[in-house]
Amino acid sequence: MVFEYFKHRRDINLKRNERADKISTLEKEGFGEPLTAQERAAINLYTEDAVAQIKSGALDASVLFRAYSKRALQAQHDTNCLTELLIDPGYAEAKALDPTTEENKSKPLLGFPVSVKDTHNIKGYDSTIGYTANAFHPATKDAPIIRMLRDAGAIPFVKTNVPYTMLSFECYNDLWGYTDNPHVAGYAPGGSTGGEACLLAYGGSRIGVGTDVAGSVRVPAHFSGCYSLKCSTGRFPKVGNTTSMSGQEGIPAVYSPMTRTLPDLGYFLKSVISMKPWEYDYTVHPMPWDNSVEQALKDKAKNTPKEVKVGVIYDDGVVTPSPACRRALDLTLDALKAQGYTISEFDAPEPLQALRIASQLLVSDAGKVALRKQRCGEHNDAGVDRFMKGARLPRFVKKIWAWFLENIWGDHVWATLVRDWNEKTIVERWDLVAEREGYKAAFFDKWSESEIDFLITVPNATPSFPHRGLLESYASCGYTFMFNLLDYAAGILPVTKVDKEKDALPKDFKINKLNRVARGAYVNYNAEKMHGLPVGIQVVAPRLREETCLAAMDLVSDALQANGTTYELLNA
Repeated sequence: MVFEYFKHRRDINLKRNERADKISTLEKEGFGEPLTAQERAAINLYTEDAVAQIKSGALDASVLFRAYSKRALQAQHDTNCLTELLIDPGYAEAKALDPTTEENKSKPLLGFPVSVKDTHNIKGYDSTIGYTANAFHPATKDAPIIRMLRDAGAIPFVKTNVPYTMLSFECYNDLWGYTDNPHVAGYAPGGSTGGEACLLAYGGSRIGVGTDVAGSVRVPAHFSGCYSLKCSTGRFPKVGNTTSMSGQEGIPAVYSPMTRTLPDLGYFLKSVISMKPWEYDYTVHPMPWDNSVEQALKDKAKNTPKEVKVGVIYDDGVVTPSPACRRALDLTLDALKAQGYTISEFDAPEPLQALRIASQLLVSDAGKVALRKQRCGEHNDAGVDRFMKGARLPRFVKKIWAWFLENIWGDHVWATLVRDWNEKTIVERWDLVAEREGYKAAFFDKWSESEIDFLITVPNATPSFPHRGLLESYASCGYTFMFNLLDYAAGILPVTKVDKEKDALPKDFKINKLNRVARGAYVNYNAEKMHGLPVGIQVVAPRLREETCLAAMDLVSDALQANGTTYELLNA
């Protein structure tokens, strides 16, 4: 045990020194200098425009690569968002790029730098995902998604930080430390794709890839102020990468795109699907992008706006949205109404039961697999650690606890969640899968009855929380987790930022009147301290309808801008 602890501390020092040495070398090579006018112009181009200019010869790929590398190193200095650096080989590749060959002319991401979550396996580089036991075990080959991105012409240049176990909306592990929110220091960028969201929001990358199992590309986009679209399973390549929970299929993780702007999101997602990812990854459905589905919703909005039906989940009955998040929702609704769209409340079937089923399926092993590689002295996120320890308590203790919560304290929500938070038997797990499928059927029927085109709701009850705040709020994830359970397509776009005056809690607000999950979320809510944090909106479409989701995000964005609400990018 003692020897293992020393190995843990040794590998932390070695990996951090390795990263620091690379950064020092890069800065000496000029990557630490301010951006030139040419580089600033390049970094402000949308992905599609930059690729077009590279192909035409108007922009040198090395200029674009150098610009993003400089900004990424600035982001690292300010937020600690990077893990592995591929800048040296990437820059050499960008300098050697010949855009005039017939092969290169057809590549949709030619010469464009791409950042990826630390889970991605890239030959010659570690995928530690924050575990010191994974340090100095570099991947022996590129994952299929990396091969596909390279074949599309993209140049991977950095990997980004994640929380330990990747079951947290915080972004901390012992190996790399805390990643800061790029807007307000001391606050989390979200998780588990926190480093990626931070880098994109900062402007150190424009296109990236993350993973999502309970909100892990959506909550970071909401917390940090960037764009993401959680795909349904089988739409985006995922195999051959590193995970903390190998074999967990109760709530499958999905790889999904994250970007700095909405035009980048559409272009990047379509570019990936144009590469026929099913030829790289056996889990991907052979589904080309269907422009007609995307265009149909846009045509309806243009020609008969009243026929565009938008459902709204105002409150999931577990945690009422905070003033800041409700204001973002109201701004969105006002904008959509101004366009003439038909808005109606969507009565989601028992969101609390969705949270109960999803949370029990995700950690049906009580966290054993995620902690198999944990070394002596290695810290888990405090909130996740509390959850896992609770799951391992004797069953009778939780039954008694739940009885008191329900009957003495009147907390039906918390009682429902803790009553059966146990390691599951095979029979219990099968029963949960059956419940999952039953919930999917009920939600499908409700959606069909409502005849809505898409759904909007908040991504989370609150904006970001201060570091270590997840200790109390770890169970507050229902607004995103529901759509992992359902396997629906769900996107995030930033709407506004926290305003210390507009978003303060009402004077008569009483936190002790809330259920335990809501109290955990609100204990960190302080509009004055959170002033300037991004606040987003979630746009949802049915399973495997990424085309509809993207079109709906465009409609929402256009409506907000037409109504005078424009989100200001950081470092634009």
